Amino acid sequence: MNRLLAISGGSTLIYTGLAVLMGVLPGIWLSNVPPTPGLKPLTPLEARGRDVYVSEGCFYCHTQQVRPLPGDKPFGRPSAPGDYAYQTTELLGSERNGPDLSNIGARQSSSIWQFIHLYQPRAVVPQSIMPAFPWLFSVVDKVPPAEKAVSLPPEFAPGGTVIPNEDGKALVAYLLSLKQPALAPTQPGAVPLSRSSGPLAFDASKGAALFANNCASCHGPEGKGVPGTFPPLAGDPVVNAANPTAHIGAVLHGLSGHVINGHKYEAPMPAFADQLSDQEIADIIDHERSSWGNRGALISAADVVAARANEPLQKQQTPSKQVSPIAAPAPTFDPAEGSKLFAENCAACHGAEGKGVPGTFPPLAGDQVVNATDPAEHITTMLRGLGGKVINGQKYEVEMPPFADRLSDQQIADIINHERTSWGNHGPLVTLADITKLRAKK
Repeated sequence: MNRLLAISGGSTLIYTGLAVLMGVLPGIWLSNVPPTPGLKPLTPLEARGRDVYVSEGCFYCHTQQVRPLPGDKPFGRPSAPGDYAYQTTELLGSERNGPDLSNIGARQSSSIWQFIHLYQPRAVVPQSIMPAFPWLFSVVDKVPPAEKAVSLPPEFAPGGTVIPNEDGKALVAYLLSLKQPALAPTQPGAVPLSRSSGPLAFDASKGAALFANNCASCHGPEGKGVPGTFPPLAGDPVVNAANPTAHIGAVLHGLSGHVINGHKYEAPMPAFADQLSDQEIADIIDHERSSWGNRGALISAADVVAARANEPLQKQQTPSKQVSPIAAPAPTFDPAEGSKLFAENCAACHGAEGKGVPGTFPPLAGDQVVNATDPAEHITTMLRGLGGKVINGQKYEVEMPPFADRLSDQQIADIINHERTSWGNHGPLVTLADITKLRAKK
């Protein structure tokens, strides 16, 4: 009897010790891991979308764990423990029948694309084996107020108009929330993006692979796009233009609401400035400029560097001009910082695409003040706010708050320069000195 107690008691102690050592202690340690800097908790809508993600079994085919392997590089940087701080239980997944979704909100930030893909995956990815989820949508004869129709290609459109239901909206909100914050160089898994420059060079196989991983889901592997939803690249004037400024700018900063060959494409193209290096962007653009019958001039990583700095690209040599030693420094602009500050401070009213809210918040795309050569009114509006202004015949009663006491001069300059270089705007850049001068002017 004593022998039996000793055996059972000893085995119980060993099992308990192993459970504490292998389960409890790691769990306690992981619960104290701080969130990755820049990571945001899920909103109620996104949390509901996560529940839909689970109930629809999305984790059976998609992972949310990027491994430090070359094959996982298209999905984002290697995952870090802090990436999962706000999501319990972690939906790591074990099968990858479809791509990893850890960074899908950055890789494919178009809600229109996401809705089309859920309704009928083969409408945007012809070779997709993912099942359709039509029960996340409703087919109506007339689009209700405040709803937006899903723009399906004609061959996939049903008899009426497709709109997402509440579960569909929540699921897309959750998918768009899956964005990996950039890691500091000292953090585990950090892989800094290099900004390179150098002579003209083009690796055709690398360009094709990068295009397949980042662009083909919308523009198609043959550059044909999706009629009425995503524009074709084959034969596109911008892709074949001798001056590649517009082409590089679109890949760096994204594009939305652009009219191409008489058709307006509403689906926003995501920006790749923070996702790809200069050489990778150059390889993608050169792939597009040399495929499907296109004959655009090739570019180099140095061209992308210049475009990041908002310098116009000149393919022809121009005589150098004498620069005065006391001339004011040229404006500098960090597009990534400007985009981030705009998203945090301005997008809630003016919209991520600068379209505003009709009758309530004015659009910035095409605005006269934003494109004016003299930026004084633009800067003053940011510093001191505005209310009751008539813009294009519409009086906007809602007051814009002042930012003079909330943001530094550099932050205000970055926001203004983001607005002046986005959504088709072409206003001259401002400098830190411009903000400081007008701030002091009461």
